[in-house]
Amino acid sequence: MRGETEPDIGDRKDASSITKRISNSSKGRDSNRLTLTSGDLLTDLSVFQIDQPHQQTLLHAAVTTTREAESEEGIQSSAIFRGTGGGDVAIFTQWMNRRTYDQAPQMLLKPPEQDLYQIAIVDHITGQGASHLAIEDGLFYFINVFPLAPGKHDDLIDFFERTIRIVRVQQGYISTNLLISLDARHAVNIGQYKTRQDFLAMSRRPHVLMAFAQGFRRRIVRRPPRLCQYDLLTVSLYHDTQV
Repeated sequence: MRGETEPDIGDRKDASSITKRISNSSKGRDSNRLTLTSGDLLTDLSVFQIDQPHQQTLLHAAVTTTREAESEEGIQSSAIFRGTGGGDVAIFTQWMNRRTYDQAPQMLLKPPEQDLYQIAIVDHITGQGASHLAIEDGLFYFINVFPLAPGKHDDLIDFFERTIRIVRVQQGYISTNLLISLDARHAVNIGQYKTRQDFLAMSRRPHVLMAFAQGFRRRIVRRPPRLCQYDLLTVSLYHDTQV
């Protein structure tokens, strides 16, 4: 499993300085709350696997793009995640509709079509049917991306619904957010826990591991998911989006 080592002091200072600059230049952005709900809203998630020396360069470029995107009518919201155990950067975007995505110029917030998703499941510990990405919440994030076996869309939904019953009673659990690509070839789980320690404790429990393994045993996924741990770096809302 990638990303289980703590980031070093230099990494923390770099992340802190970036976050501070974003906060200073984008008034009110630190209190933005991006809402995730299941449905037909077009979303995308691009995960860049890069080495640590180039992570900061990509983060700066992504932050600049989110500021420039304020003039794009089709983007509803975006979030940038920084990998804590490596050089990964994940960029999440919500679009008004497919037409606005197609018409938008090429940029970091607009991935290729294979990275387009719809949110299939949102489970929040409160039972409210929605979860939120918000820096002020101070939550721990993990994102796992996995290839979906052909014709297994419904099996994946069933598998997640069963697994959620097990993980949602674990200490520190906040939410599970399952995204399935429009071509049904990939799926993504964006998970939230109160702390990294809560997540690691959950992931080491034998009965939880057995539940996770069922996805591979039932041949729903073609190989074990790639999982990375993240800090939520920025959240941007556009055109007076209500949350």
